[in-house]
Amino acid sequence: MGTHQGADNTPLVDIRHEQYIDWLVTPSSERLPRTQGEFARQLGVDPTTLRRWEKKPAFRSEWDRRVTEIQGSPDRTQKLLDSLYDKALGGDNKAAQLYLQATNRLLPPTTVINTGSKAAELSDEELDALILNIAEHKSKRPKAV
Repeated sequence: MGTHQGADNTPLVDIRHEQYIDWLVTPSSERLPRTQGEFARQLGVDPTTLRRWEKKPAFRSEWDRRVTEIQGSPDRTQKLLDSLYDKALGGDNKAAQLYLQATNRLLPPTTVINTGSKAAELSDEELDALILNIAEHKSKRPKAV
């Protein structure tokens, strides 16, 4: 087995580190073998060895890089949005809200009040009127789905 390098060019000890990182970045429901202990046995190491690897800076750096790469994947984001969309169509209001927020379709309305005066220059009555105006405006907004 050859020596491989992490994202920071620090050598990973061997290919087993890469195999373990592959296993770690796989969704837990899809991991084979299912448990860390079983994975350690498959590699021929003790589970404490895997935990020790996780603490090495080069290992952590490569693991972090891979997680970031996966999380930023357009394919993964699309799958998540598709799942939210399907749940929303099935009547899940929270999924509908999250989908609309994620796709920038549910933005809170912006209220702009321009009095031409600085707040410090307004009388108490003028401030009270502005506050009442904002409160009335907010109470008339449709609730989020």
